[in-house]
Amino acid sequence: MNTVPQILDLTAARAEASAPWPKPRPFTRHAAPALDLDKCLPPGLDQFRKFCRAVAESLQVPPDAVAPLALALASIGTSRALEVELAAQWRETAPLWFAVLAEPGERKSALLGLLAAPVHDWQAEQREYLKHALAQYAERRRVIEARMHGVRQKLQRATGPDVGKLERDALNFAADLERLPILAAPELITSNATPEAVRDLLCRNGEKLAIVSAETDAGQLMGSRYAKTGGANIDLFLSAFTGEPAPSHRVGRDAPLARPALAMVLCVQPEAVAAMLRDIVARGRGFVDRLCLIQPESRMGSRILHPASVPPDLLQWWGQTLRRLLDLKWPGRVMLTPDGPARCERPPNVLRLAHDAEAVFDALRLDLESRIGEGGDLRPVCGFASKLPGVIARLALTMQAMQDPEAERITRETMQAACGWSAFLLGHSRVVRGDAAEGDDVKLARRLLAAIKRHELAELTARDAHRLIDTGQTAGQVAEALDVLLDAEWLREPPAPLAELRKAGGRPPSPRFQVNPTALDG
Repeated sequence: MNTVPQILDLTAARAEASAPWPKPRPFTRHAAPALDLDKCLPPGLDQFRKFCRAVAESLQVPPDAVAPLALALASIGTSRALEVELAAQWRETAPLWFAVLAEPGERKSALLGLLAAPVHDWQAEQREYLKHALAQYAERRRVIEARMHGVRQKLQRATGPDVGKLERDALNFAADLERLPILAAPELITSNATPEAVRDLLCRNGEKLAIVSAETDAGQLMGSRYAKTGGANIDLFLSAFTGEPAPSHRVGRDAPLARPALAMVLCVQPEAVAAMLRDIVARGRGFVDRLCLIQPESRMGSRILHPASVPPDLLQWWGQTLRRLLDLKWPGRVMLTPDGPARCERPPNVLRLAHDAEAVFDALRLDLESRIGEGGDLRPVCGFASKLPGVIARLALTMQAMQDPEAERITRETMQAACGWSAFLLGHSRVVRGDAAEGDDVKLARRLLAAIKRHELAELTARDAHRLIDTGQTAGQVAEALDVLLDAEWLREPPAPLAELRKAGGRPPSPRFQVNPTALDG
């Protein structure tokens, strides 16, 4: 028997088996990308770019926390006043839902206080501007109500021809009151409200509101503990994101909402988000996938004691920009007319995409679509990724309005900048979700690698791998996990000649793998 070729094969196989191993790709969690303000803000918002950097430096907060919260605040102004049409049957409303994760001591309240100050100032000015007219208006209602009450009392005692006249008077007073609905100055910000209060504020404000809070807990974040009431509360929040009708019928009073708009501008502790991510209703109803979760790198431990203040001209620019947006007319806004206070009936201004902006937007949509299917890298976060184009369109709408509140088109430069947020938002969504954003094959591969290290294995078979992680996994699932480790260079298959020489009689041997020595180093 000629054994020379076999010996040569064995020698070559052994040499290949002892070849140096490449450095394996570590199984670390997704890294959160930084927000590139030069890329993610259009040239027309250079002052905003400077403002965000100045605020971050002044408060010693993460730069990536400032721009998202500021744009979400700006969307309070654009909400209900502006919308963007992306296709024949696709129109996005304006409110943004951004939640920045920050630990205690990260100056969340200081950051939101600085950014939201112009909104509070605007509201105070509106109260002062409208107070006399609203007081007179309310008195007119009270007079009519008093006269109606008098007529009703007379009707209880009336007989004969007086009854008809009194009934007509009562009906006329009722019609007068119908023409004088309850009006109030806008209060567009709340920090902690029950769903019932949110609904009332939406009705009062012409169907728009923002939750702006640095102390939100998981219950408030998910709709004030909606799970205890069978999910009715989350319906309101979701409708106020999409702009769908949200009628409410309560004893004594109906509260119809035709196209509500609710913005969320939140700095929350990570625990609040962790509880939300574990909630089956929040996940199943799409609440989680509509919320942009951002976890910036903390500056705690390296903050300077006496940073420079935000330059006055930048603070002035921010205040003026927000005021221009808040001054936009929206349907239902209380305004003064020659006849007194009344609700605005002007419909939202609908912006469309410039032709070249549409091409940029379509390119983003095609890229995301190619990555959310089976085997795509965005499959684990496909719910968020599939809704991301709508968020990008809302960002573009807000940034266009910040440049020109009377704009009719979203330009290519603005859409290009908005699309630049895609990688940032996807990356942070993965980081915040952690294991929930990984595919099942990656999760299983991570478990298998940990077991290999724990048992200090230099080699293993596919059957060994199945035994190491035997929790009801199929052979196919284990094979997928092994493929992940092979691709990451944690494992390699021995050369074919060596594998053949090791075969014994009987059933085919289980595939064998060598373990990268790096796995045994510590």
